[in-house]
Amino acid sequence: MSRKWVGIILGAVLLVTVAGVYMALESLEREPKSAQSKEGSASAADVKSNKSTVTGKVDGNPFEENVKTPISEKLMRQYIHAMSHQKVRAGEKWSFFKITNERIIFLQQQLDGKAYKNDEEYREILTRWQKGDFSQAVGDHNTVWRLMGGNVGKAKGLLSAKQEKEYLEKQTRETR
Repeated sequence: MSRKWVGIILGAVLLVTVAGVYMALESLEREPKSAQSKEGSASAADVKSNKSTVTGKVDGNPFEENVKTPISEKLMRQYIHAMSHQKVRAGEKWSFFKITNERIIFLQQQLDGKAYKNDEEYREILTRWQKGDFSQAVGDHNTVWRLMGGNVGKAKGLLSAKQEKEYLEKQTRETR
């Protein structure tokens, strides 16, 4: 085999190896490990009947992402926005995280540990959700969506319980 072909083959192998390692590392940094179990999900009834859990402390990031804490304002918005998709009807939804008691607590802990520019808005949203009140989820979504500079995907209404269940069943992965 000529030196030219050996060089081409070695170059191709090296390129494929580097690309594979990069994709594996990127996947570890960005994707959550697995979907939350049913015991981690939070419906309005779950949150209302589980106040002791909601007021507890959460260790680690229940969004299952390796991020520095306290989280940035941008990440706070992304998490709230992605969770709100569970409750609202919108033309476009590009992110999703299931609403859970642990996630609400985690975000509240982050608010307690750092001053955020829009602290009051986040606190009001999470306090309502902590109480199981999702009646203002459209406004909650659109508030955070505007803070993110949104121009596509404004929430138009609340999902019915049936629509929410169908939406959750269609979700294959959680992402912000």
